[in-house]
Amino acid sequence: MAIVPNPPDLSVLLGTKARVSMDDFFRIADSHPMQAFIRQANERYLHWDHFRYKPIPSGLSHEEAWGFLKLVRQTNWKHSPLKDVNNRPFAYWVPDHLLRVLNDIDRWSGDTIGADQPGPLPTKERYVISALMDEAIASSQLEGAATTRGVAKAMLRAGRKPRSHGELMIMNNWLTMQYLREHRTAELTPGMLKELHAIVTKGALENPREEGQFRTRDDIIVEYKHEKVHTPPPSSVLPERLEAFCRFANDDDQAAWIHPVVKGVMLHFWLAYDHPFTDGNGRTARGLFYWYLLSRRYWLFEYLSVSKYILRAPGQYVRAYLYTETDGNDLTYFLDFNLRTIRLAFLELRQYLAQQQREVTCSNDLLRHYPGLNLRQKTLVYHAIRHPNAQYTIQVHRNTYGVAYDTARHDLLALTKRGFLDQARQGKEFVFVPSGRMLEKLRRDEESGAKR
Repeated sequence: MAIVPNPPDLSVLLGTKARVSMDDFFRIADSHPMQAFIRQANERYLHWDHFRYKPIPSGLSHEEAWGFLKLVRQTNWKHSPLKDVNNRPFAYWVPDHLLRVLNDIDRWSGDTIGADQPGPLPTKERYVISALMDEAIASSQLEGAATTRGVAKAMLRAGRKPRSHGELMIMNNWLTMQYLREHRTAELTPGMLKELHAIVTKGALENPREEGQFRTRDDIIVEYKHEKVHTPPPSSVLPERLEAFCRFANDDDQAAWIHPVVKGVMLHFWLAYDHPFTDGNGRTARGLFYWYLLSRRYWLFEYLSVSKYILRAPGQYVRAYLYTETDGNDLTYFLDFNLRTIRLAFLELRQYLAQQQREVTCSNDLLRHYPGLNLRQKTLVYHAIRHPNAQYTIQVHRNTYGVAYDTARHDLLALTKRGFLDQARQGKEFVFVPSGRMLEKLRRDEESGAKR
């Protein structure tokens, strides 16, 4: 049984074998109950997979109501440059509910687009690094990396070597995210795609010669739950298709302008559809989505891990691809899923940053008697108060905040000298732990400050 059923054929529904006349069809379809029903169906952008179970206003069958819904959608369609293996274009529509999502994204990004320092966010680099780590982990887990987020993040922060294939995928993805961030101003070329793929798959493919190389095989089949869901275009047409892909990414055609977030999602779909590599296409496609948004100065996307939210509903992610392919190349399904996911990521980011701002305020209040502590040190002390069994190392501190080794070393040694941390040796490495006297020290200084 197919994961997603094919919708009814519109030409049959409205052809000579139609059950009702065209006059009756449009009279019923134009009624207030049917119009309200169509609006609700488009608000969630239902596929036939779910539409066929909805109660329909009297007068039309599910198939006939679907025919009217398709007419409404196709009236609003715009064709994209992407074409399927039969040279039929993929089309899309941005309904009102997605326009609201795009407005939210633009509004929330407003303070950061075009700015070198996005917003009054404390320890900016720490948040960026944490988000890029989350993206590297979740994007790899979507492709089967079997490890927990906590273990993977500890590996990246400590800079230790991967111990499994899943950890290797995550480490490669982490290096990929840094590469994309560094190359945000570069133009996309087939050569850059190869370089990107080589980083994504280094040491992780059965055939190392396929790292950073476009596939020359046509036996690639995309499966989901042991069922074939997609056959990519033949390898012989990849050079032409990838040139078109890069032109689309680089050219901001003002005459046929597409909202950057919409275009980023399209690039995500396009690369996954073409499947130009034998493996690693999903991770490469999701990475390119980030690259494109950063290249168009949507800096706040540095703080987002969209894959973390896709990982919450991987089945819906797969269905978004299938809905598009089974329903006449309607890209709106893929846009709908991804834009809703991005909005959720933004909402939770805003909540998280508000919480972090409160914690920074608390740490500043606690440590106001200690001038000279930088924000990294204050944040660590506040963390140590809440996690008295935590351990800190120079390498982890360095990777967490994106600072030089000497800077990280100075941060921890200075906190040790001032009595906030204790230093011990663990093998060849120094480990710093919260001082048992730290809370007593803070209370004493608070009391003496109050007396003064």
